[in-house]
Amino acid sequence: MSVKFNLETPAGNSLEGISRFSGWYIPDHGLRPQLYVACNGKREAALEWGSIRPDVSSVYLAQSQSIISGFQGDLLVDEHLEGQELDVAVVDAAGQNQELFRRKYALKASRPQTSRDRSFTLVDILVCPGCQSPLAKHDRDWACPRCAMPVPLRGGVPHFLHEQGIPCLHLSEQTTTHPYSSDVLEILDRHQSGLVLDFGAGHTPKELLRPQVVYLDAVQYQWTDLVCTRVRLPFRDHTFDAIVSQAVLEHLQDPHHTARELYRILRPGGTIHLDTAFMQPLHGDPWHYFNMTQHGLRQVMAPFEEIRCGMKSYQFPSAGLLMQFEAITPFLSSRKWRKTIEKWRQELQAGAQEFDQALGEFGRTTLAAGFFFEGRRPYESVHSTRC
Repeated sequence: MSVKFNLETPAGNSLEGISRFSGWYIPDHGLRPQLYVACNGKREAALEWGSIRPDVSSVYLAQSQSIISGFQGDLLVDEHLEGQELDVAVVDAAGQNQELFRRKYALKASRPQTSRDRSFTLVDILVCPGCQSPLAKHDRDWACPRCAMPVPLRGGVPHFLHEQGIPCLHLSEQTTTHPYSSDVLEILDRHQSGLVLDFGAGHTPKELLRPQVVYLDAVQYQWTDLVCTRVRLPFRDHTFDAIVSQAVLEHLQDPHHTARELYRILRPGGTIHLDTAFMQPLHGDPWHYFNMTQHGLRQVMAPFEEIRCGMKSYQFPSAGLLMQFEAITPFLSSRKWRKTIEKWRQELQAGAQEFDQALGEFGRTTLAAGFFFEGRRPYESVHSTRC
């Protein structure tokens, strides 16, 4: 059986220092692909698979995975390889490391990466997530001197990856993450002289960057400070004055454990503010595990003292339904139903506020697109600390 694979970018026989690899792939093994790019025989970057590709599906109608066959990700090549010929391959680890593509590329001169102002030194607040020891900093990578756990760097950004993990890079991403809510902006303004963690920051717009904020994500974007996919966060206890997180909790394998980790790294009296999905369709970035009711969110955030928990205007049911309509359309083979859904989408978009108001408070809570939680880590008494 011939491999159904197409690499759309990069084109030609040369690479930039940062090059986007994208295209489509329909596996023949029935599993979810685990794509990565190897450079000179070394695994360098993971590729996200699962993007909607109606154009591919229209050609391969009998292939159920053709509709979600798109993939993308960036390869960041070290500057010291400039001018050399690189042997690059795209491989599917889920298909017994099946090689899907191989080509030799010449590496062009790299453009210097931009930096931003920081009010902190990153290595000073980090520890080994395995044994909690301070890290030793080297030119091209970091490591734990106690347990020898390696911390690879990509463009100066440390990657704390689960075992056998491969860095996932979106350095050339043009679409930015949705802006901060007014509540999050108020927290950032209130802690200008402190230290704040943006947990799952995504691709933060440059104009919203703050020097006191540590930007963490599972994927490396242009302004990411560190990448972490491990269950234990690589920070010292009581590191942050505040933690903010928008639309992240649903993407975690064990949100209960993560909540306890966020509690550990937050200082007593510190504030946490986050929101998460409820009535929303499956969405990657790069994984999606658990949507939560308001009751479920409260259970997950039980370690914290609740300040308030509820629903914001951008989490009203109309927002969730619009997401559902947009998600449905690419999968529909019926032209009649595509037209019907588009009509509903336009009508709802035009009357979203009226629709949400007509549902009433209980209806909005029952069908909410998501919920938010704001809490604090309480000050611990001497007695409770000793117990």
